Amino acid sequence: MDDLIPFRRCLGRFATGVTVVTCTDRDGEHYGMTVNSFSSVSLEPPLVLWNIAKVSRSLDAFLAAEHFGVNVLAREQKGLSRHFAGSDPDLFADIPHGASDNGVPRLDGSIAWFECRTEATHDCGDHHIIIGEVTDFAAADGEPLLFFRGEYADIDCG
Repeated sequence: MDDLIPFRRCLGRFATGVTVVTCTDRDGEHYGMTVNSFSSVSLEPPLVLWNIAKVSRSLDAFLAAEHFGVNVLAREQKGLSRHFAGSDPDLFADIPHGASDNGVPRLDGSIAWFECRTEATHDCGDHHIIIGEVTDFAAADGEPLLFFRGEYADIDCG
């Protein structure tokens, strides 16, 4: 494709939720990144997917992770979304979070959380698709953080 900017703008017309996907490597280091490419794949078995860019500094950790978590952000967590979109080497310093039995970071205040066992990875274009089987999940009340046309958006969920 000759001009990617119009294509990207067109894709931006699809409103998405905002998540932070997390994992822990074999040395116990936590990784996290803001992701809006999260999607349900199957109810039986329960499968979800997300995409990671091949240029991501966290790529190797996520491709090697046996487990990962998807934290669905609440409307008031814009700052958290921006934080995990950056490249701070110590992303979890001063960020309230817990961990699952498998050591997967779970961010406080998320409106939904999924822990997944990596089922498959697929090399596709400039990204990898990571598919996970959901092994644990939880939901909380709250309004979702949304992304539309390259910026955060609000809807009335009343």
